[in-house]
Amino acid sequence: MVTPPPQITGFEMEQAPAVAPGNELFFRVQGTPGSRVTVRVGGVSRTLVLNEVDDGVYEGGYTLRPNDRANAGSSATVTLRRNGRSSSSTLARLNAAPTPVAAAPQPAKPVQLALNRFVATPVDKLEPGTELKFSADGTPGQKATFSIENVASGIPMREVSPGRYEGSYTLKRLDRVIGGVPIVATLEGGGQAVRSNLTRNQMLVDSRPPTIRNQQPHDGETVHATGPVSVSGTFDDRGGLGVDPKTVRIVLGGHDVTANASVSRDFFTYRSELAPGRYVADVTAKDAAGNAVRSAWTFSVEQQPTAAIGLPLTITSHAPNTTVPAGAPVVIRGKTAPGATIDAEVVGVASVVGMIGTAQRLYSDRITADADGNFSFAISPQMPIPGMRYEVELKVSGNGQTRDTKLVLFQQR
Repeated sequence: MVTPPPQITGFEMEQAPAVAPGNELFFRVQGTPGSRVTVRVGGVSRTLVLNEVDDGVYEGGYTLRPNDRANAGSSATVTLRRNGRSSSSTLARLNAAPTPVAAAPQPAKPVQLALNRFVATPVDKLEPGTELKFSADGTPGQKATFSIENVASGIPMREVSPGRYEGSYTLKRLDRVIGGVPIVATLEGGGQAVRSNLTRNQMLVDSRPPTIRNQQPHDGETVHATGPVSVSGTFDDRGGLGVDPKTVRIVLGGHDVTANASVSRDFFTYRSELAPGRYVADVTAKDAAGNAVRSAWTFSVEQQPTAAIGLPLTITSHAPNTTVPAGAPVVIRGKTAPGATIDAEVVGVASVVGMIGTAQRLYSDRITADADGNFSFAISPQMPIPGMRYEVELKVSGNGQTRDTKLVLFQQR
């Protein structure tokens, strides 16, 4: 079967002030889509290549140079090449009005769907009862829907004006929606479908500053140290965009120790030998939206041998703010006085952007240390969410004394 040559259905040049050096000759050609289109101008040695700016529409310009010999009476010839075949058409004069080219009947093209804009009305937080509102701009008279990954799909959007679509969804108690969850709008019609993704975190207006929690040592606590002391805390942006680690600054006893600390969007930990005395810990940070937080507290350090401590309580399995694997049981081990009673409670807190239903009790029990003072228990995560925070609180009782401690762990992201 012989391939027909490409067709030229239109060839014109925009009128220039003069065909002289410094002026631009701008050509527009209509013809078979997907062709290579060139224009030769009498008196110009260069060949102008036109770009396909739309299906079958080609445009391009050339600025005349001093050594060009083109004038108003020069001709211009366009050539379309496709699949080894070619067609040509000529403008007799550069200043002539566009000459229509006889065109073969063309079948009507289907409407090309477009989805130009998909946005959400920002909300302060994502929780049950919050109404999420969405709007999209696109081709009028089509079917528009949106979907929230792992929550709801095919939610209809109503065309409130030509090409303007709106829809909404009210969060339910069991919905788990975070600020960066994929939300996609779909426009369908004429056997076509186009989609647009919502910009990450666009739903949230993060106007609240984060908080610093779980400070260790506690405010006013006296640490009976027999080795390095850990100064730590966790960041909680309460459904916001999260703390920017680069903004965290840790000052201890008037010295900036940030460079020697472990810092993430979830926590900070500084561990060092501290001389006996009173210390002020001063921590500042900002979240990704620029909201600032500052927390300062004091504690004292006394160097004492282990034997001088009344009722010991040490967690031996994990250092503060340790990251633990996702989806696997976490075993907490510790050491205290032989036969002492330990009340243990573990709460899981989601620390991802905009999480709904953030807290869940994972463990609560009373256990007894063995004859050597060792104890252990296991927790099984119920929400496999990256960055999940486990707050472990222990209180030991024995010989008429009590002592408590707290450990924070993070699920691997």
